[in-house]
Amino acid sequence: MPHLRATLAVDWACPYLRADLDAASARPFEETRAQEDYLARYDCPAHDGDAAREARFLSALARVRELADAREPLTWAGLTEVQAEVLGMPVGFRTSEAFARGGAHRYLYAPELEEMFVRKVEADARDGCHPVAQAVRLYLDLAFFHPFPDGNARAARLWFEYCLRRARLPTPPLAPWVLLPKPPGDVERYGRFVRLVARSISGRASCEEEDS
Repeated sequence: MPHLRATLAVDWACPYLRADLDAASARPFEETRAQEDYLARYDCPAHDGDAAREARFLSALARVRELADAREPLTWAGLTEVQAEVLGMPVGFRTSEAFARGGAHRYLYAPELEEMFVRKVEADARDGCHPVAQAVRLYLDLAFFHPFPDGNARAARLWFEYCLRRARLPTPPLAPWVLLPKPPGDVERYGRFVRLVARSISGRASCEEEDS
């Protein structure tokens, strides 16, 4: 799996980004409504204004914010609880190959994949990395492990906010980085992703950086 090899190769302590991460940490927490903005401007129009889908996402978002504000630890049980809100039905780890974007993206399945994913994300949550690096890493894991039968992009956005909010960091605008191409397995791009998010939080991001 290209993503697994890449995420294990990245030094998520990101020492070369210390100035950017420190600047992000200095930003006081505020409610930015970045999720609601992305939902209204991009997600809902892309899904024909599906009101039920939107309501489920907002309910899941409220739950994620509750968990973050209570400083609840990241667990597989919490992930599945929130994803049940997203999808409106009980959910577990997928049991077969998955596809996205009309079949353009294929996600392989193996019997050990669930255990590997759960062990990784729960251990990562305890490893002391900067919250921005944790948020990006979890976002990428949810996108590229593709653990759920559906709604993985929504899960990635939700738990990205959880990591930041739990550390009392504001969620930056989502579109500049959610819409960027992120090929699985690109170690250099993963690092640039952390830098872009950190600079978006601190207000230091530029259009040139977003296009890089």
